[in-house]
Amino acid sequence: MESQRIAKLTVGSIVTLGAIFLLGVFGSSPRVQAQNGPDGYEASLIDEGFEIAPVQLNLAGKDRNLVGLGSYLVNAVGDCNGCHTSGAAPLFLYPYKTGKNPYFHQPAKIDPAAYLNGGANFGTLGIVGTPTGTNGYAGPAIISRNLTPDKNGRPEGGRTLSEFMKIMRTGADLDHIHPTCTADQLVAIQGGATPNCIPTGPIVFDPNQPPYQNNPDGNLLQIMPWPTFSHMTDHELEAIYEYLSAIPCIDNTVSTPPAGAPNELRNDCGK
Repeated sequence: MESQRIAKLTVGSIVTLGAIFLLGVFGSSPRVQAQNGPDGYEASLIDEGFEIAPVQLNLAGKDRNLVGLGSYLVNAVGDCNGCHTSGAAPLFLYPYKTGKNPYFHQPAKIDPAAYLNGGANFGTLGIVGTPTGTNGYAGPAIISRNLTPDKNGRPEGGRTLSEFMKIMRTGADLDHIHPTCTADQLVAIQGGATPNCIPTGPIVFDPNQPPYQNNPDGNLLQIMPWPTFSHMTDHELEAIYEYLSAIPCIDNTVSTPPAGAPNELRNDCGK
């Protein structure tokens, strides 16, 4: 009996020690590490993010780790500036300073004067709307937004974090700049009008095949690749937001807005 009791105690001790060992091995879960700071891999991304940031960052009141990670996601993964920039004359295609275009075998340098200030014109025909009416109207030009922070330090025209998360998760166009055309507007387009809306309807590519039903939803961002960004974690999206809050504000409240899109480039940096 005594030997059986000892055996049970021994087995129980082994199980307890094993549980303690496993807890020690797996206790450093990502959740725990996030509380104690970034792990080695994320720390390397943070360092790289600061290394490649093309503008001076304002870290006052910011989470430094989030800013660094956000810079890495914006500048090394997402290429946000590739679309959200007005570019430089005369090409308006590349976000680099004159003489610093790597596509021309020059040392690369992003133009900070246009960094994430929006203004890239993606046009309309064949991209989003359905060419409609005698003028083949396909809707207003799609212009990329200014992502720099406003006078309150909030990016993309003063968006809150919750609004930013909604945009990135669902593609919601909270400005409603390019709504879907109503039935009355479609009738007007047939008569030659060009209202500020996206026309929808069938497109005939091949007369021997059924027409393509082109029905974009104007309540959603049509060019922004939000379906891809929607797969990011909350932590990653928060990092992008924190980084965009730390870059310099570009004020263009006095610039001439794109036709039919008065809010896309607007940003007030205050005094």
